[in-house]
Amino acid sequence: MPLSPRSSDSPIIAVGYTRVSTKREEMISPELQEHEQDVYAARHGIRIVERVRDLDLSGREFAKRSVDYIVRGIREGRWNTVLLWKWSRWGRNLLQSRLYLAEVEQAGGRVIAVTEDFDTTTSVGRFTRDQMLTIAELQSDQMSESWKETQARRRRNGLPHTGAARFGYLYDRATGYTVDPATAPALKTCYERFVAGTGMRALALELNANGYRTLRGGLFTSTALGRLMDTGFAAGLIRERSNPPNDGTNSRKLSSFDVWRQGAHEHIISMELWETYREKRLANALKAPRLRVVTHTLSGLVVCKACGLTMISARNGERQYHVWRCRKRQETKSCPGAVVSNKRLEAMVREWVTTNAKGGETVEADPQRILAAQKATTDVKACEATISRLKAKRRRLADGYAAGDIEHEDYTALKAEITDQLDAAETALKTACALEAEMGTDLKATFTTLADLWDDATAQERHELLTRVIKRIDIEPGTWNNPNKAVIVPRWA
Repeated sequence: MPLSPRSSDSPIIAVGYTRVSTKREEMISPELQEHEQDVYAARHGIRIVERVRDLDLSGREFAKRSVDYIVRGIREGRWNTVLLWKWSRWGRNLLQSRLYLAEVEQAGGRVIAVTEDFDTTTSVGRFTRDQMLTIAELQSDQMSESWKETQARRRRNGLPHTGAARFGYLYDRATGYTVDPATAPALKTCYERFVAGTGMRALALELNANGYRTLRGGLFTSTALGRLMDTGFAAGLIRERSNPPNDGTNSRKLSSFDVWRQGAHEHIISMELWETYREKRLANALKAPRLRVVTHTLSGLVVCKACGLTMISARNGERQYHVWRCRKRQETKSCPGAVVSNKRLEAMVREWVTTNAKGGETVEADPQRILAAQKATTDVKACEATISRLKAKRRRLADGYAAGDIEHEDYTALKAEITDQLDAAETALKTACALEAEMGTDLKATFTTLADLWDDATAQERHELLTRVIKRIDIEPGTWNNPNKAVIVPRWA
């Protein structure tokens, strides 16, 4: 609903808003923008009580910017007007720009572009303002298309989308990327040791301890090292996505890249090592963080059947036997509690593995596994359809709010509800995709590998293979003499 003209008795208290994008559009400095705001404020008797700067932030998205803070200031009565240099400083996305303008107006404020000043309380003024926002969006789209074309051409030529430095390589504008003898061996070792079972955090700590630093001179973290290795640059590859990331997509995740081109630079690691690394990273992404590096073969697999919670590793008795205890019993005493010897449980699991490796349970022909695979595929399609429907519903809601057909409170409540439903649907999709992938694996080969390497493998390696075939191990309270004391529930059950 448009604002009516302010009374002459009502003081105009303003916040000056300045934005410069990462590309520094037209090189309009913050100082120049604020000077124009000051001139306009002096001419119209407006008092500017605060400056808000969003530097190096694009106008395409509002999420990381200070617009919510500005709207909150209007609601709290700290100011009633927002001064901009031009409408393009408010945003370069017409839909989101109109949504946030509506937020300002709902809060009782108004936005003025000091060099493009229209009376937005009239239909002609609002139309003119929207035309300026449309032009701002068009300019942004054109710049984006130009950058995308440049980056696509570089990737087709086997070059990364920018000429930034890369760990493990030396860069020269004339000769491109060449292997750095000082850092390349350390990067190759990281790949080899990760595949062998060393965690990303341990690798990062070792790099730091040996004097290696990130390209910005900082210490390595597990996240920074993972992002570095996930690029595939060390394997001689250039990565890209068929589809751009959206609001629900982590653009840096390894799984979001589906196109890998041969680069023009020399590789540090072999393609075989890269594929092994990539497969393990994708599998680890589906695990809970506490299970990505484990100290016990059965970590995360042992479950108390009485309460359904994962059991914890503990030491029991004078000889400190390794056992698994019910967590709920340990913490609240509200469960009968189950306890089982790790030695007995591992022996039972090993016997089950050996039986399956010999074909004793004909896992490949198990009808339960076939039905589970069919259901997983159906679930994936259903989840994808639900996500598509919810995103369309969210777009319709935004259009309705921008057009003034939906009240602010209703819009906020409905948006939160749709967001919760989307989060649940995307979580369900990840689960269904993981199960679909599991059902397509060669379980016979997994059992054979486990049986052959059990004695020589580390706890981490045994655990990784077991999680491919075991969903959980249910433990009942009572003694080991109970035939149902421990029941292995396979993945295909």
